[in-house]
Amino acid sequence: MNSRGIAEPRPSDSAVNTRKVSAFLVLAFGISWTAAALLYISGIEYGGITSTVLVVVFFMWAPAIAAIGVQLRYDDPIRRDTGFVRGRLRWVAIAWLAPIVLLAVTIGIGLLLPSVEFTTDYGAFLVEQGLSEDQIAESLAVLNEVPVPPIVLFVVQGLVAGLTINALAALGEELGWRGLLLTELSPLGFWRVSGITGVVWGIWHAPIILQGHNFPDAPVVGVITMSVWTVAASPVFTYLTVRAQSVLAATFFHGTFNAVGWFSLVYLTGATNLVIAPVGITGIGAAILATSACIVHDRYLADEPIITGGPISPWGR
Repeated sequence: MNSRGIAEPRPSDSAVNTRKVSAFLVLAFGISWTAAALLYISGIEYGGITSTVLVVVFFMWAPAIAAIGVQLRYDDPIRRDTGFVRGRLRWVAIAWLAPIVLLAVTIGIGLLLPSVEFTTDYGAFLVEQGLSEDQIAESLAVLNEVPVPPIVLFVVQGLVAGLTINALAALGEELGWRGLLLTELSPLGFWRVSGITGVVWGIWHAPIILQGHNFPDAPVVGVITMSVWTVAASPVFTYLTVRAQSVLAATFFHGTFNAVGWFSLVYLTGATNLVIAPVGITGIGAAILATSACIVHDRYLADEPIITGGPISPWGR
């Protein structure tokens, strides 16, 4: 085994522990989907402060809770087997900044589509978010007083959020998906790990998508669209995590993506969320290009490849 993420096969690495993986998935889905069902039954309006807190605490953190629970059940080390270590800071930093590039690509792809146009009508976006006239006026006044272009302010705020509050929420998912699940599925190799994780991750979102998350006007199609995006984006998450040898890479990437991805809805107009959302058609295109960039880096620029088809060792062991 070397320090670049290539595993030297050992007898213990020859097969996936399906019982452990199944236990993790049952627990993660059970907690999340029960929380989503209770949210729906309670009648709490989705998208409000109360529902947001409940989703973050009980839905988004379910994979982490499941990962910790399963590790304790099997008496396995939590931090080591979920990659909750510092890792290679250069790659952690790249993961933190990468969503800015992904956002730019998403907007660029959107502008290639018929009827989609670039806009800086912030008022129109705020109207779509349901803000009152007074709130819109106050928000626009604040933007007008900022000494830099609003996009600069948004990006800086997004990067800060990606390292802090958004990272805290994202860790709830990533400790499970790119932590324990990546460790347990690593014998399958890069593409199968990414594919399985992407499918699981997409299906896992279904209850909150159906309640209006991301695609309030088309929830059923939204579940499919989100699942396609998670499959397309999963290799990028895997690649950054393995290169960084730390789940923090996926955490900061996810946190910053959630903080800046919505900018595509601000600066693009002329199509529905299914098209211009960061996890819509344009986002899927951007994820495919990002995956292609990972392949190019792995093949032509990296000292040693990790996209080989063989087992991977995500934490450099």
